Amino acid sequence: MKKLQLICAMLLISAMFLTACAPAATPAAAPTTAPASGEHHKVAMVLPGEKTDEAFNQYTYEGMLRAAKDNPNIETAYKEDVTQDQQLQVIRQFAQEGYDIIIGQGGQFGDALETVAKEYPKVNFVFSVATDTGGVPNVTAVTVSYAHAGYLAGVMGCNVTKSNKIAMVTGQWYDPHKQFLAAFQKGAETCGKDVKVSSVATGDWADVDKARQASLALIADGNDVLVPLLDAAYVGVLSAAQDSKNVLIVGAVTDCSKVAPTVTVGSVVFNWNELGYEEAAGKFVDGKSHVLGMADNGIIPVMNDLLPAAGKTAVDTAVAGLKDGSLGIAP
Repeated sequence: MKKLQLICAMLLISAMFLTACAPAATPAAAPTTAPASGEHHKVAMVLPGEKTDEAFNQYTYEGMLRAAKDNPNIETAYKEDVTQDQQLQVIRQFAQEGYDIIIGQGGQFGDALETVAKEYPKVNFVFSVATDTGGVPNVTAVTVSYAHAGYLAGVMGCNVTKSNKIAMVTGQWYDPHKQFLAAFQKGAETCGKDVKVSSVATGDWADVDKARQASLALIADGNDVLVPLLDAAYVGVLSAAQDSKNVLIVGAVTDCSKVAPTVTVGSVVFNWNELGYEEAAGKFVDGKSHVLGMADNGIIPVMNDLLPAAGKTAVDTAVAGLKDGSLGIAP
């Protein structure tokens, strides 16, 4: 009997140890208000960076929390700083734990989402910042309009460049970033000047030093307007502009004038908060592709005093044309 009791005790201790060592999802902050109605569902958000990056990761995460605040029936969890080799494990774990909506927040999650979605056909997976569902019926792709943002950035850039050379700095070339560049080039053609557009991908969304060095190289090549299409690394682009003479910034993703007001002419703000909100609220679970353009409040233009009056008028005209579709720039 004593031997049996000893074995049972050892098994109990072993089970407790294994449970403690298992990777666990991090519960998101609890909602503070309670709306009257709403269907209960569990939402998990997988982030490639930190939820405090003051950029894409933070704003989409805060959008999810806002959805939970508005609807007490939404239960949320998240994992931040998820690397490429961790994606399958983290996404699969959320599926095993019974989450109804699992959001891969970033273009790098496509393959992992498709793999796990095929294993769990009754779970809804959201491929965020993407336009391709991979043909998997329970994967929905959603993003803000990089094309609309890029076009407006090009309009701003061509209205302030003196060297007629402008450039964007990004992390990696996913489809939305290619769309931004193509529209950026079209927007740069609207001023009647022969403006050369350049671009560089640093290979890292958060490495400030890489972004700074890439920016300094572009400045040395004569580019006098830079557009940072990055996460936390955008600070490196702002730093390079501030330390150089006669170099201006057209902000992307976030309002760069809040960090570098002396060099920022304007910004095309990506409404990541709204994207995270609608993802968590369950709006995107139909297996289709969705793009939030100007008409859907996906992009918010901000114009600062460094943008001349003619530039502001050009932006206003472009915004109207993007909203009503007359410019022919699809979201």
